[in-house]
Amino acid sequence: MILNIIKENKFFDLRYFLNLLKLLTSVFIIFISCENVSAQDKTVSPDNYLSDDDFNAEQIIDNNKESLISIWKSQTDYYSYGEDKYIDTSLLNGSGFILNEEGLIGTNNHVIEGIDSLIIKTSNGNFFYAEVVMSDAEKDFALIRIVNSNGITFKPVKLGNSDDLKAGQEVFAIGSPLGFEYTISSGIVAAVRENEKVNFGDPYSYTGNEKLFEKVIQITAAISPGNSGGALFNRKGEVIGITTYTYLGYGNLNFAIAINSFKKFMDFALLNESEITDDMLIKKEENIFNTTFKNAVNQKWELAADWYYTKLKDSLDSKDEFTLRQDSINKVRFVKVEELFNNCLTLQPDSFFVYEELLDLYVNTDNPEKTEVLYETILKRFDSDSLLNLISSKLAAAYSSTGNYEKALKFYYKMLDEDSRLYYVNFQIAAIYEEKKDYKNAVAEYKNLLVKDPTYIQAYTRLGKIYYEQIKDINKAKYYLEKGYNKELEQTGYTTYDTDMLYYLGMIAVKEEKKLEAILYFMDLKSNAGYYEDAVKKKTKLLKEIKKLDE
Repeated sequence: MILNIIKENKFFDLRYFLNLLKLLTSVFIIFISCENVSAQDKTVSPDNYLSDDDFNAEQIIDNNKESLISIWKSQTDYYSYGEDKYIDTSLLNGSGFILNEEGLIGTNNHVIEGIDSLIIKTSNGNFFYAEVVMSDAEKDFALIRIVNSNGITFKPVKLGNSDDLKAGQEVFAIGSPLGFEYTISSGIVAAVRENEKVNFGDPYSYTGNEKLFEKVIQITAAISPGNSGGALFNRKGEVIGITTYTYLGYGNLNFAIAINSFKKFMDFALLNESEITDDMLIKKEENIFNTTFKNAVNQKWELAADWYYTKLKDSLDSKDEFTLRQDSINKVRFVKVEELFNNCLTLQPDSFFVYEELLDLYVNTDNPEKTEVLYETILKRFDSDSLLNLISSKLAAAYSSTGNYEKALKFYYKMLDEDSRLYYVNFQIAAIYEEKKDYKNAVAEYKNLLVKDPTYIQAYTRLGKIYYEQIKDINKAKYYLEKGYNKELEQTGYTTYDTDMLYYLGMIAVKEEKKLEAILYFMDLKSNAGYYEDAVKKKTKLLKEIKKLDE
């Protein structure tokens, strides 16, 4: 249960937050993955005005340290700059506080969201795995529980009453800012705000995510990334808030969610079955469904990005250790993500969008057999042409990506029989023929598409490319490429960003010894094309051909 912790330069993981400073109007969730952790010296704040029931800062942290924890995540492909290689390690992700002797823990939802292997570190340095009891993304609350504690009894915090808070009262925040565990800061309640709307940046989609908090406590006690989910104490040593967010770049604007709002969430999460009404059960299941679905989608995208290593393993003659290990991890993660989606379907079996995401998982991880079985299930459950066409498109894409072109064409033609206006399907059919090197049918399908939709710019480019590269008909290549170029200009008022179109138009101009025209296309290509390998090769080759005109 005790895990190896890798110590690195802590500033490496802060770059994410420094980049976010550019978003001056956004509020930033204050979570962090920080690999350098070391306990800090206690801060003593003497107070000459304490009553018998009040404590100073030194007493607050001494009395409650055992009840406070840090939350970690296991990462299998972390790049260590110190060791110059990928390593297995654990990264600190936020803070929390113990609620009962069995190891129930309170924290923010954004601290534990998307983590499939939660790890808890207690004040004595021991690490435990934990499981999610319930979380609420909208309210940003989470309850987690230590598992396999081997009979250890934990010391809980004492929860206070946040309704009694007033501006000017002293408060103490304890957490792990930037990975420095058990850091205490003191300040006052600057204001108590109700129905506070806050726009958070989503770390997965990079879009805004507005939340409405019932009550938040604005504090002057310093908090930083890593304090998220940590306890905010009053002078009586009671937890009266959960430190949650700060406005980076705007001075001392720090906020904690009022503990009474969290108490309602906790009471609801821990209701016995006999106490739950039908309405409560529906609400609880919806909460579990939403949390599970979001977690599944986030993990699906992470898995899809790492599936590269599984594909790489199958293509390598000699397998390196890292690729083999990552492939094994991917297969374990696949089972976990699949299980999350199936749990969603158990809760809401008629949720089409869950089937769609699950199918997307199978497509992205090259599982055509599972994709087809799921497709048959969807056919039996849903009776909607538009929904089934959407699923058919994904299935056809799965077959196409694995080289099973005939099955892909079967599904695409079936979609066109049901709706002939699906022009992107015509394009996919033509692209499959082109991939098969059946250029005759590819040309016919691209031309058929342009009859239906003369504004489909990509079809002009593909035709020009086939005529130039395969059929060797420069005149027809030029005809379709120039037509596509002009259509783009008419529609948008700008020249095309299509790398292939600009490259082939430039090469045709070279063959016609029209140097100025070739240079103009090269300048567009240089400005609009990216720096990926294929674009660089095209720019380099076109430039060389232009230079040859002077020889």
